[in-house]
Amino acid sequence: MFRLISIVILFVSFLMADYETGEKIFEKKCGSCHGKYIDAKILKINFFKKNNELLKLKAPTVNMLAYALKDSPLHVGEKSDPEMQRYEISEFMKDYLFNPNKEDSICDSDVSKYYDKKESMKGEVSEEEIENIADFLFEHKEKRVKKVKKVFLKNMSIDNLIKKAKNEHKLLLIEASSKSCYYCEKMKKDVLSLPDIQKDIDKNYIFVNIDVDQQKLPLNLEKKYKKITPTFFVITPEGKLLNDYPGAWNKSDFMLILDENIKK
Repeated sequence: MFRLISIVILFVSFLMADYETGEKIFEKKCGSCHGKYIDAKILKINFFKKNNELLKLKAPTVNMLAYALKDSPLHVGEKSDPEMQRYEISEFMKDYLFNPNKEDSICDSDVSKYYDKKESMKGEVSEEEIENIADFLFEHKEKRVKKVKKVFLKNMSIDNLIKKAKNEHKLLLIEASSKSCYYCEKMKKDVLSLPDIQKDIDKNYIFVNIDVDQQKLPLNLEKKYKKITPTFFVITPEGKLLNDYPGAWNKSDFMLILDENIKK
């Protein structure tokens, strides 16, 4: 009976764990070794074609940890019961972080051979902190692709957007898109959802999305619009067109677009 009560208490305490808190703790206490997200295709090339010479990783990245714990062939817990799996991952992490043993590793042996020896984190991280980290890793895959902070024209007039741009000393970045546009969705997933892209946009732009199947482009942009989705228009706080960029873009090219419109 006492054992059952203890398990219930532990389980309830894990349910109170927090994703955002776990992300902050992970960055502070684990981030120096475990790098940020790297696309799985690049990871495969690094380990299986380049023998880790491309990235020279000494520990798994955050998405590699999340995958290993939750979805890999050696995953922890029963995937058919998500809440119980959360709890089991938390308990596994407590044991492994305090008493690391290579034989207990859930990482692919063909990959983990490149890693540095794992040292105990006893005294460096508490059980409560581990519960929050476990929650962060458990939800990492679902929450990594965040929505870009967009303003939709139907919710705010163009005059108010220009006023907002002036007050915040930012440019308007107007995206002409369509729900039926494959490349709009692909770019949203592969580029616009990336944290560093979002950071650059939020720093210097107010991002305005316009569904051209539902609304007309403001500020006489129809004259420049070549009926290509997506198309990005950069507008000054005075409402003047600075540049337009028809088509979808990869990350590096889009970062150049964002950068070239900012006054140095």
